[in-house]
Amino acid sequence: MTLWALGAGLIALAGGLHAPGSARAADSTVTVFTDVLEPGGYRDVPGASVRLAAAPGQRYVLHADRFAMRTVEPLTGRDYLGTTTGLVCSAGGTPNGAHYGNNIVPVLNETVEPAVRWVFEAPHTSGVRVYTCTVAVDFYSSSAPVGTDVRVTSLTGRVVLHAEGEHGGVAHWGLPATLDSVQHAWDVVSPGATAVALDRTYEPVSATRPAVAVRQDAQLSTCKRQTPYRTCPIGSHQYSEVSTWVQAQPVDRAGGVCGPPLRGPVSRARISAAEHHRTMPNALELRKKDLPAGCERLRLSLQVQVRDGDFVLVHGGWSTAGRITTAYSHGYAYEYWPGSSLADRLPWAAP
Repeated sequence: MTLWALGAGLIALAGGLHAPGSARAADSTVTVFTDVLEPGGYRDVPGASVRLAAAPGQRYVLHADRFAMRTVEPLTGRDYLGTTTGLVCSAGGTPNGAHYGNNIVPVLNETVEPAVRWVFEAPHTSGVRVYTCTVAVDFYSSSAPVGTDVRVTSLTGRVVLHAEGEHGGVAHWGLPATLDSVQHAWDVVSPGATAVALDRTYEPVSATRPAVAVRQDAQLSTCKRQTPYRTCPIGSHQYSEVSTWVQAQPVDRAGGVCGPPLRGPVSRARISAAEHHRTMPNALELRKKDLPAGCERLRLSLQVQVRDGDFVLVHGGWSTAGRITTAYSHGYAYEYWPGSSLADRLPWAAP
């Protein structure tokens, strides 16, 4: 790994030392979602939307400010509140996007800080059309009390959804549900093993942007004792300790490996049986000039390692709730100038 890539990784890791489960005393209230278990589907986060005037095939990198969610009254015992935070764009009547899934549970994970980002690609074929992209949250539970309210907070008291259309070479991809399409399973990873997910060969195309950013986000579930997933081996530990990171292997045009792989900062989490699942965000930045000569392409992947505990299910495919369809796991890459803010790195989201 080059010193530049290593330095970028260390900066990102240092920025991610905040644990998503902790409270932020300085936060201001954005809104309070009341009686969240009442039927109604996704609820929009106030102000967290953007309108895009897009040409055919135009791509935007979308990402939301940090915000946190916590029940107004703390949950107790074995209660849990499932949260699914979607970043959704309406496209010809068919919304599309990605989501961040996590459970609010007593003590271990009382606060959820969703990390949502996505590449929107305009699907129309002629002219300029306007699309609306929104951050919204869905809640569910079989045990939380009736009348549960959720407070949404942020540092500024508002949540902004950012859209960046100036990047070059933007590419995006998903993860298929190849193991079980009904229950959205890509694969199951055994303790002590490392799986290679979200693999994609990326070729930089810009002559004016000297650096590449890679983002890979995956939703993972621990295979607990009473797992709802039929592909999960029945667990005995009631937790899974996981590590995830982006890997970029330089390759030539024929696919031959050149030099060692580059590795992004490691995200780590202990997913308890009560928490059940978590979306793991990961990032890597590198300069093209540091790649070996003749290696114009990068074989990108997300490494998913189970360090201890029970098996882990990696989710693939799409979740559908009414007219909202979102990816469980996805990745994207783009070219940029090193002076760019790289706000979509979302370092605060690293577990």
